[in-house]
Amino acid sequence: MIVTKGNGWKLSLPGKGNQRKTPTTVIVHLFDGRAFDGHIEAYDFHYNVAAIRIQSDSPLPIASLAHLNDSIMIRPSQLRVTEEKSFQLRPHSNSFDLIPGDSVIALGRFNKKPYDIMAAPGEFSIDRCDYDYFECKELFMATCRITRCGIGGPLINHYGEIIGICFHDVSSIAFLPINIASIWWEHYKKYRQPRRPWLGMEVTNLYAADLEILERIISKFPEVMEGIIVEEVILGGSAEFAGLKHNDVIIQFGGRKVRSFLELFHDMWKHVGESVELVVIRASADVPLHLTMVVDEATSDKLYSWPLWEV
Repeated sequence: MIVTKGNGWKLSLPGKGNQRKTPTTVIVHLFDGRAFDGHIEAYDFHYNVAAIRIQSDSPLPIASLAHLNDSIMIRPSQLRVTEEKSFQLRPHSNSFDLIPGDSVIALGRFNKKPYDIMAAPGEFSIDRCDYDYFECKELFMATCRITRCGIGGPLINHYGEIIGICFHDVSSIAFLPINIASIWWEHYKKYRQPRRPWLGMEVTNLYAADLEILERIISKFPEVMEGIIVEEVILGGSAEFAGLKHNDVIIQFGGRKVRSFLELFHDMWKHVGESVELVVIRASADVPLHLTMVVDEATSDKLYSWPLWEV
């Protein structure tokens, strides 16, 4: 089970003006009213997540996780029309195609007895996070409105599958895709230590780019329908040393075609510490460019900073 906060437990980042507090108690409340003491199995300041273990004498229900597929072709004929969909269960699938405008629901619990369940409907959005609050470049956005009690709650799709972990924003929510939390946890279980790639850039999916930028790219490379566009290159990072520039579009990474941000993230995770070849297209170049980039690891001096909301 992965959560982002516990009762009496606050996480803060070392070296960023906050003191780390020792965990006191973590209490896990189930939907049927039962409560369990939780044991902190693992935590990660970079993604602001923790894995909590609980003991039960009887089997507990297991949530269905659906890894997100965030790739969309920019060819209009390939885009499906967003339809209003009611909440409905279906046979569990391992993946879910996430399209802007898809209905989602943010769930949480009120922090006082009887710890009522809170539900906030909304839609997946291509808007970007307000980095005045969040440094994490891996967050997605939805239009759900939650209180701070909803921090760490699951974001579910209209099939009831968990697709992300919610964080409070002023006018909407940011959420960490469940793909990333799952990769982090599976790696920890195998190696007993965290691992995270340091992106060294801000990127988004090609379909979310400004129309003016898309027109310049498509006019030069009409066959390119998917990719990851670089919105900002962080000074001193591996992306800058590799020669990546603003508005470059990454179409291959490590010899494999990448269609979306989550695919790029997954490939970067597998190649932390390694030198990898990228293929990018640039509006000012007539042919795709081949670059070499070292995938840095997010060491303690590069961890993201997170807001410490008072609930």
